[in-house]
Amino acid sequence: MPNTGLAQVSNVALVLAIATYAVAMLAYACDFAFGKRQSSASPADSAARSAALPAAQRPELVGAAAAAAGAGAVELAGRSFPADPADPAELADLGIGADGGLPVPAPPASRQSRWPEGTWQRLGFVLTCAGLAMQLTAVATRGLAEHRIPWGNMYEFIAAITCAAVLVLVVGAIRFRAYYLGLFVLLPVVLALAVDVVVIYTPAGQLVPALQSYWIAIHVTGMIIAIGTFTFGAVVTALYLLVSRYQRRTAAGRPTATAGIMERLPGADVLDRLAYRTILFAFPAWTFAVIAGAIWADHAWGRYWGWDPKETWSFIVWLSYAAYLHARATAGWRGRRAAYIQLFGFGCVLFNLVGVNLWISGLHSYAGLPH
Repeated sequence: MPNTGLAQVSNVALVLAIATYAVAMLAYACDFAFGKRQSSASPADSAARSAALPAAQRPELVGAAAAAAGAGAVELAGRSFPADPADPAELADLGIGADGGLPVPAPPASRQSRWPEGTWQRLGFVLTCAGLAMQLTAVATRGLAEHRIPWGNMYEFIAAITCAAVLVLVVGAIRFRAYYLGLFVLLPVVLALAVDVVVIYTPAGQLVPALQSYWIAIHVTGMIIAIGTFTFGAVVTALYLLVSRYQRRTAAGRPTATAGIMERLPGADVLDRLAYRTILFAFPAWTFAVIAGAIWADHAWGRYWGWDPKETWSFIVWLSYAAYLHARATAGWRGRRAAYIQLFGFGCVLFNLVGVNLWISGLHSYAGLPH
């Protein structure tokens, strides 16, 4: 029998986590409104923004770079590239600045500079960590109350996925000084948790017979890590597209109403590279989870793969992100076009998570909403 006391502690901790995340979002929003601008722009980002300046105010090129730019092309490692690309992020991937010169590497950040710089940003990050601790407590006490792994239904699964997304946010913020992402990552997390608590809530109970296997700790854990990381990557990619559009409009002399927010974000190439690194981590996790699920299916149903709706859409997700990584490895499909592929893949993730469970019957129907 479930421990009702611990189950109640889990419920309260999850509600407190939602409230703490909401306050953290407010602190991040105040940082955008009152904090200082981002100073971590890359050389390609600086070149892209300088394109909006009058020609007399743009930085001068020197030496071979200037000669190559004047000729309309840049020579690098025996290859010729245009000196004025449409998308600075695409040329940055090749190691060339958008102004036709080679980018100057930024000095490595010190350990102290990895931490938040502004008061609002520090407050938002501290609250994010506090909310994460509460959410981890909620997940752990839920498992202790049920005497099992705490992701046996849709309610527990979403709580675990959002927890993974916030964990990726905290690690990414420290590792890449990406504290500016707090507002944008926490927004879908808070919305998902609110729906989880209000609509999807399922009382603590035992696993259905089909899930009573040690494989749930292997297969579903891999899915949780992958989907939480995919969520983070999708948010970064959406911001990349917005910043890229802002840079193009600014260069064309057409300012946008969101200029105040865009100026406080790093350049498109920085966001593009961060999204790419995120998917490089998430894709192997998803691959492992799919393989583990196939092995579990053989133990439970006597076959590795049967094209069940959940299996089919898991494969579609895998193909989508494989196409994204392939596009990133192909020079003609970098930048915005590759970003659209990644967002399509995340749309498949959401349909696999929600749509298949709600609208399509199959062997995985036990993961749906409570009746």
